[in-house]
Amino acid sequence: MRVREVVVVFDSGCPRCSRIARELPQCVTVPVRARACREPRLAEIYPNLPAAVAGCDTPAVGILRTDGQVRWWAGLRGAVGLLPVLRLGALPRALTLLREAARPR
Repeated sequence: MRVREVVVVFDSGCPRCSRIARELPQCVTVPVRARACREPRLAEIYPNLPAAVAGCDTPAVGILRTDGQVRWWAGLRGAVGLLPVLRLGALPRALTLLREAARPR
């Protein structure tokens, strides 16, 4: 599987959640596109986005493949999606970011 970019959907109103958008790019080897869960056309842009993510209940990591398909990983499961593109030694940092964002607000 070839990964073109990582899409991170997060609640921009939540400081813990917003850290993902700022700090995740340092953990991966591909570009990161940050999208706020409150974007009006988000479900249109990503029709397979889980409802809990679109409702700002949980952050998500989307792996955009070179064929244009997006596979979504919500909450802490986002770490699994990131495995193919993590920089060496970045797993603990990525897990910390996902854990903080997934905590109840």
